[in-house]
Amino acid sequence: MTAAPWLPLVPEDVTARWLGEALSGHHPGLAVERLDITDILWGTGTKMMVSVTYNAVGQGAGLPDRLCIKAGLAEHRELVKFCYQTEARFFAELAPRLPIGLPHVFYAAANDDQGVVVMEDLRTAGADICRMQKPMGRQQAAAFLDDLAALHARWWNSPALADDGELGWLMRHDPLPDEAWGDFGRGQLQPETWAHYMGLPRALAVPEACRDRETMQRALQALRRYGQGEPVCVIHGDAHLGNMYIARDGRPGFLDWQTTRRGHWAHDVAYFYISALDRLDRRTWERDLIAGYLAALVRHGVADAPDETTAWEAIRAHIVYGLFYWMVNPVEWQAEENNTATAPRFAWAAVDHHAPPIGPI
Repeated sequence: MTAAPWLPLVPEDVTARWLGEALSGHHPGLAVERLDITDILWGTGTKMMVSVTYNAVGQGAGLPDRLCIKAGLAEHRELVKFCYQTEARFFAELAPRLPIGLPHVFYAAANDDQGVVVMEDLRTAGADICRMQKPMGRQQAAAFLDDLAALHARWWNSPALADDGELGWLMRHDPLPDEAWGDFGRGQLQPETWAHYMGLPRALAVPEACRDRETMQRALQALRRYGQGEPVCVIHGDAHLGNMYIARDGRPGFLDWQTTRRGHWAHDVAYFYISALDRLDRRTWERDLIAGYLAALVRHGVADAPDETTAWEAIRAHIVYGLFYWMVNPVEWQAEENNTATAPRFAWAAVDHHAPPIGPI
């Protein structure tokens, strides 16, 4: 991680001078002579797409002239700044040790107020950015699950994940944490707020059985208890289609590591495949896909991979997380068309598996 006494806090702070100084840490003498903002994508994290003109040192380094600068540059930065800090540390400290598809990153830094990542613009690199409105095919889903298995296997029940371990700085995954960052989830469960979301288009295709606020709250508390046991691994934390891409060569890739956590593998697996698949395809393919994931854990070195019965118990318990957070996702973080495409996928998975909040808690 590059030491960073100062990082941009608003879009106007992202200047040619700042970017040149940031990149010169690995390329002494590099300067950015011109920086043009071509697009700004707002979300939990702001993505500034820029066109860059380098001096001779930069040109000789072979850096791309189109970059994505990702940071907390919107009004909600202070609320979730730990997300930007986590992503910067992931790319600086964990990414070089993982055999999975990731974007090329040229700078990653964090300070007490911010985290910034400068990476390739995947669109100009020929990548296909996945979309919630376009469910995955079977082979694509299997490839992403294989990479998730590689991620989970890398630190499966590792001492590094202890609170005093090398990766103890990673937050523990908690669907409704007691700390300040849990205020969002608890706030969404307040009666008036819950009623607001139940009146939006996303809720129209969600069965009534999934829409009871008190049952949802009990199901989330039950999931908190489930997640306190083993196995513990490094998880992506937000593995939905909007955070994934297919590289030019067809390899799967993962974006948005803002919610990297210490947690249970089933969180990533359930969240990914349910959000990524058309509900009819999910019903047809899910048994084989999960069997493939479990086999991949073994192939990537996990000696105590769960059996299928245990795995399905865990997956069933974790469905409620995706259901809840896509039902109450603010439109400032995800466009309503994304929420409308995704929330019903989790709702019908809960129905199919008689999972909380449909089934016993």
